Amino acid sequence: MSAAPLHGGRLLAAAEQFRIPLNDWLDLSTGINPTSWPVPALPDHVWQRLPDSYAPLEAVAGDYYGAPVFAVPGSQWAIQTLPSVLNAERVWLPLEGYEEHQYWWQQYQHRMLKYETLDSITPQHGDSVVVINPNNPTTHTENPETLLRLADHLTTLQGHLILDEAFVDPTPHASVLHQNRMLPDSLVVLRSLGKFFGLAGVRLGFVYCNDAIRARLQPKLGPWAISHPAAWIGEQALQDTQWHRHARAWLMSQQTQLHGLLQQHIKPTQLHSTPLFCTVQLPSAKATDLFNHCAGQGILLRHFPQWDRIRVGITTKNGLERLQSALQCWDL
Repeated sequence: MSAAPLHGGRLLAAAEQFRIPLNDWLDLSTGINPTSWPVPALPDHVWQRLPDSYAPLEAVAGDYYGAPVFAVPGSQWAIQTLPSVLNAERVWLPLEGYEEHQYWWQQYQHRMLKYETLDSITPQHGDSVVVINPNNPTTHTENPETLLRLADHLTTLQGHLILDEAFVDPTPHASVLHQNRMLPDSLVVLRSLGKFFGLAGVRLGFVYCNDAIRARLQPKLGPWAISHPAAWIGEQALQDTQWHRHARAWLMSQQTQLHGLLQQHIKPTQLHSTPLFCTVQLPSAKATDLFNHCAGQGILLRHFPQWDRIRVGITTKNGLERLQSALQCWDL
């Protein structure tokens, strides 16, 4: 992989390619909660002053995640920066998964190995293993106990387990941080405010790791890496437990409805889902046809031509009705 990876949400390019005005699009390409946490009016001082400290934000985040974390300007920052501070002999990456991981390990000339299942990994001294849980785009989710056993093993090898949990918030029990317990020294966990909270534009994420890795990462942040508005919004959103409960219930309901809608047109064996997106596996030509057909109706899906997959983000009642209308005139 030499070129930087492409991502969902490329509405400007889609509007130009399919000649449909930007405001007429339904964007289902990102896996971001379409009903984001309602950001209130920010106090004037948040706009006027530099942030004095991120300690209050990180304390609230630690309570929410179940382990001490530090704030970063989006989990993407951590993905880009970790390969420069971890002296991995080799790095194991999922055969399919968020490609920014591979791209940034490649930039730092690490030897990369691919795995299909965790059982197929044979780590050696100093290896790092990247796991995306749940996986984007396959939706596959590993049991946290399985991941902690792998982290224990990597600790004995002086390696690291980098765990990307960007999509785990709707199902917090699936996180390795959930039970507020002692965690293996090898473990690095990335969390994001972008997906579940629907606040991708805030650019706020968090990292759990041991003190030695934190000491290497934090100097790379520089001063005021997280804007005062982002820190303030994050602190409020992470404490809004009533909204958390409502959002999880709503996303589960929408997952059921989207999965059911897609199942009317796609074989059950070709369809998998999480509370934030569904993924369809189709023959290459059919995957391209589905993407182009929906785009022609002003509905942007995420096409992964390298894996013959289509990712469809969770949407609202109106979005489901529009997608249903588009699929009624698509022939599998």
